[in-house]
Amino acid sequence: MAKARAIVGVGICAFVFGSGAWAQSVISAHSGVIHYVEGDVTIDGAAVHPKFAEFPDVKSGQVLATEEGRAEVLLTPGVFLRVTENSSVRMISNVLADTRMEVVSGSVLIEVAELLEHNAIAFDAAGAHMTLAKKGLYRIDADPARLRVYEGQAVVNLGAESLTARKGHQIDLATAKLVDARFDVKDTDAFYRWGARRAEYVAAANVISARVASNSEYSSGFASGRSGWSWNPYFGMYTFLPASGVYFSPFGAAFYSPGMVNAFYFPQRTAWYVSPVSGTPSSLGTSHASAPTSPGGPSGGGVSASGSRMGAAPMTISHGPARAGH
Repeated sequence: MAKARAIVGVGICAFVFGSGAWAQSVISAHSGVIHYVEGDVTIDGAAVHPKFAEFPDVKSGQVLATEEGRAEVLLTPGVFLRVTENSSVRMISNVLADTRMEVVSGSVLIEVAELLEHNAIAFDAAGAHMTLAKKGLYRIDADPARLRVYEGQAVVNLGAESLTARKGHQIDLATAKLVDARFDVKDTDAFYRWGARRAEYVAAANVISARVASNSEYSSGFASGRSGWSWNPYFGMYTFLPASGVYFSPFGAAFYSPGMVNAFYFPQRTAWYVSPVSGTPSSLGTSHASAPTSPGGPSGGGVSASGSRMGAAPMTISHGPARAGH
């Protein structure tokens, strides 16, 4: 609870003192902050009921479990763990340099926006050990035990065997010998789509956080190349701030660095025309203010840490139909 109170204090400071307090709002001491829950979620059997700006965490040795619920957990800076219904994960180590979890039951999605130097992410399931080696999107199921790579690259070890799985490949973990097979990355389900919505919500908070950071002394903290989690008091959540460039989630959402948000974020605006005869409003189309396109296309999938692949999947801000006579 001491950690939770500390985070509450950060949230209150950020809310009261404005942009100057954002410099205090980065969390990176350890992995395991429970960022968001829906429905029934427990830690070692105790129900999780987060309040505004209070974020309990999963400590080493503890088990986070869902029943009719889902959860989003922040691991090392830039790594999101999302847990679906009737699933459980055990935190083996919450140290940033050696974050390791076991998928005990159910299914999880891991979105890796960035792997910072000296940070490491690994998962265990069905006796196999999986190291997530690159940015991307991964899914691990406990029954049947398998790893699917939607984007990125993972190294799987089972006994003396080792396999590297890349985009569009899945590895069956339940067999005596590791088996690598292809799968259709467009074959998704409700859990995957929920993960996409969560990415969009966190990306919406990123735009404001990046703009506030770019206009305060907080932006200087990113000159060293360190990305991080940043508290956004207006959204009541943390968001990911890349140190430079723009990160494109495999789901299509864009996360801007403080140095790039003002140059590359353009909200969409829909123009409306009202017929002078019928008074019926009609859309004339959506303007992106000449915003560039995500390198991954409409469905995302591109990742950038430099200015060479800038683009945007802008948050839609539609202006509703005008009334007749206006």
